Amino acid sequence: MVLTGKEIERMIDEGKIRIEPFDKDFQLQGMSVDLRISNRYYRYPKEIEIELEALDPKNPYLNLLETDYISDKGTIIEPKKFFITESVEYISVPENIAIFLQPKFRLAKMGIEIVNTGYIENGYEGNIEICLYNTNEFPIRIFPGMSLCHIAFIKTV
Repeated sequence: MVLTGKEIERMIDEGKIRIEPFDKDFQLQGMSVDLRISNRYYRYPKEIEIELEALDPKNPYLNLLETDYISDKGTIIEPKKFFITESVEYISVPENIAIFLQPKFRLAKMGIEIVNTGYIENGYEGNIEICLYNTNEFPIRIFPGMSLCHIAFIKTV
């Protein structure tokens, strides 16, 4: 069962769902909560693109993600490029609640694809990492604090 906005608000008030920071008037929707992106993002270093044939889960390149920061003027996601950001919000849900992550439609229309949409396991706690890919042929600018996606809460049995 997907929780309604009123049920989400009640569970936050009761301390069963924790979202910090949280602005009810700005983030709470009819059946979801908007998440904003932090000022940090992670990407594979440009230097390895030349020597890298393929990413391999057994390859140490997975540990080479470099951290960069999004200024108030934003940062550009170049066409056909991938990077990882995270939510500003720290989320905690009980064992009987799962999270469903989905993109904001207005950004999807621009060509930003969220690669890891779908379910996040029940009992999750932490900031949510969001994998972005620019499917457009044009660069796309993103800003810290902008709503990038929203999450729904699903009650499990």
